[in-house]
Amino acid sequence: MPASVMNRVPGRILIVEDEPVVSELLRHFLATVADEVATAANGADALEIVPVFQPDIVLTDMMMPVMSGPELLEALRRTGVTVPVILMSGQIMSSEGFFGLLQKPFDLHKLVEVVMAALDHVRTERA
Repeated sequence: MPASVMNRVPGRILIVEDEPVVSELLRHFLATVADEVATAANGADALEIVPVFQPDIVLTDMMMPVMSGPELLEALRRTGVTVPVILMSGQIMSSEGFFGLLQKPFDLHKLVEVVMAALDHVRTERA
């Protein structure tokens, strides 16, 4: 396990991933990094969870049924949600509008690096 994972930081992460195994693995791993981690199976579910959970960052898959990652980003911005959104994708693509892009398959060190940068960004913006 990466050394940086040992130090948890305040923050809430919402994982939006349609593959249950991937979602659960990410949830379990990111619970070692942040205070609270929630999951949604697709973008529509995420839009219902966001007002209640109030995540500090959103980590979303690119390709999902109901609503893609870019469609989710657009819907979040339309509703005034400005938290960093990190896109996970197996395709090489533009990450315009997203805080970061995690190219699948990604290693856990890169995942922690991007998530911690997003949480640091949130703390800086709120200070």
